[in-house]
Amino acid sequence: MNIYRIADLNIAVENHSDFTKEYMREYLTDETDFDFVVTVTDDMIKKEMEISADEVPFKYYEITAVFRAICYVIVEKYNGFFLHCSSLMYENNAYIFTAKSGTGKSTHASLWRKVLKDKVTMINDDKPIVRLIDGEFYIYGTPWDGKHRISSNVKAPIKAIYYLHQSKENKVVRCDVLSSVTKILSQTVLPNDKNIMNHLLNMIEKLVSDIPVYDLYCNISEDAVHTALNSIIEI
Repeated sequence: MNIYRIADLNIAVENHSDFTKEYMREYLTDETDFDFVVTVTDDMIKKEMEISADEVPFKYYEITAVFRAICYVIVEKYNGFFLHCSSLMYENNAYIFTAKSGTGKSTHASLWRKVLKDKVTMINDDKPIVRLIDGEFYIYGTPWDGKHRISSNVKAPIKAIYYLHQSKENKVVRCDVLSSVTKILSQTVLPNDKNIMNHLLNMIEKLVSDIPVYDLYCNISEDAVHTALNSIIEI
């Protein structure tokens, strides 16, 4: 059993393959106490194979099973949830780019790295975790960081969330609360349990009430970065 430090939690993982340990290596901790345990079973791996939309190497099903189990516990007990997005840190604050798959989250994040250079730290390029701690929302890097494996084992308070749309021109529009909740819900895993689902809804409603959510219509020019940043200056 290995213990990993993820989202300010010590998580013990009992798994089968060495690949899983290697995949999560950057988050290994020497601490012996843990907050909860994830035990991967054959049934969990079988379920991942059944629900997978794509054919992937067998070794990845266990990784996905671990991630799904962690997400369920965090949303139920630790005021958090996973968000399908690219996220980065700039001037000690986190900026989140989310959208439907294929819209260009990673491409837009790469523009920020190109324009702002070493002022930017990539938090996660696919599946970071958001947590509410002492009244403030933070986003954390996780081992599940997309095909390019771009991430850091860091956290940062969330400054703004952008829902991306491909467009010829760059434009930012502030979203209302209802639209923002809908956008965030579409990019996370929804629990089956009614009480846990209500808890998730309450967390997301607080998130979008505390933190601005924008529709960012953008192209792949460097001006897209400046357009996004200028929206924050107006707050």
